[in-house]
Amino acid sequence: MQQGIITSIDFGSKKLSASMAASNKEGEMDILGVKSCKSMGIEKGLVTDIEKCRISILSLLRDLQESTNKEIGNISIGISARKTSIKEIRTFCKIKNERVTKLDIINGIKKAKETIMLKENECIVDTMVNFYILDGKVLHKDIINLTGNELELNLTILIGDKDEIQKYYDIFKNTKYTIKYITLNIFSGKQIFLNGTNAMGDVVLVDVGAGKTDICLFNNGIPKNLTSIPIGGNNISNDLAICGKFSFMEADNIKIIYSGNYESLYKDESLDDDIQVGTTKVSKELFYEVTNARIEEILIHVNTELKKTGHYDRICSIILYGDGLSYFENINTFAKAIIKRKTKIVSKVDLGIKNSENITSLALAKEVYDRLNLLEDSNKPQIVEEIQTNETEFLLDENEEGSHILKKIKTFLDKIF
Repeated sequence: MQQGIITSIDFGSKKLSASMAASNKEGEMDILGVKSCKSMGIEKGLVTDIEKCRISILSLLRDLQESTNKEIGNISIGISARKTSIKEIRTFCKIKNERVTKLDIINGIKKAKETIMLKENECIVDTMVNFYILDGKVLHKDIINLTGNELELNLTILIGDKDEIQKYYDIFKNTKYTIKYITLNIFSGKQIFLNGTNAMGDVVLVDVGAGKTDICLFNNGIPKNLTSIPIGGNNISNDLAICGKFSFMEADNIKIIYSGNYESLYKDESLDDDIQVGTTKVSKELFYEVTNARIEEILIHVNTELKKTGHYDRICSIILYGDGLSYFENINTFAKAIIKRKTKIVSKVDLGIKNSENITSLALAKEVYDRLNLLEDSNKPQIVEEIQTNETEFLLDENEEGSHILKKIKTFLDKIF
């Protein structure tokens, strides 16, 4: 990464977000800048129009460069879990000179990737180290320079559809930008939500976006089951547009403005029967019934997918985030009535940030930062082709730094668990 700078992009169906981060003098990560724009060419988590997506991305990166006065070359991207799968494997390697080096880990990862049997249309997208076993002792970090003879790596391999992954490379073809790492946004959620005791047992992260819902079950912080449903917040807007006979944009605006108190409005008989945004009117009863029907459907789909994992009865907690559902009034109560496990929906109010759909940005940048500290050797060619990235614009409150947001989120989640 150029001069220690990490540039991350979150490819969303509704928004594209880019962030730039770097290490400070204390060895911690600082956020240098964030930018976002409307997403084009992506539907339900998949690239559908490369040229439209390229136009949006290039404009976004130019804005980020101008705002930070930093050149961008290498980039990391975070994508949806659509058309991906995971495989957990173990690999052994001998340690040269009885001291663990970065090269030992890199070679172990390379060896593991060579053992993966792929179908013709598959490729390895990302490789994540879950933990190490050094001479029989389990370690999760601070492995470099430890003495030992035999090292075992426990890895999660992310496998994707070759044609779908190629589309992301095609977006940057013949530009000055080079993709260094691709990962899933849902994996980066682990950086925020699964820390310390929160990661123990079976914990599920559910990222409800505009066009899709990604679900990942973690056991002691290790991803065990991954799935994605092509349904999200945009489906609510579509339903409102069809039933109310107005445009998607009008429906989406009404949803955003009234979702925070839509149930209270419906039950308050002293108010008019219609709610209005500009010249667009809709019956509050219609808004309530259409919205509830689609929210219920999304949550039922999530519950069904969780039951398929075979871990349902052992799930300790479910954390649902993303602005597809999180800003709806009484959504926690709604979710708990359908998903019969301990569930918490994390909203922007809970986190004290302006836009909760962007909380993955900090996690994605932090993930790349941590992996680079562990594996990148400036004197060696980059062997690991997939680490992790992404960053969506988390829109900090004024004078609020990225590290402060991360601490606030962890404190908040500690209270939950």
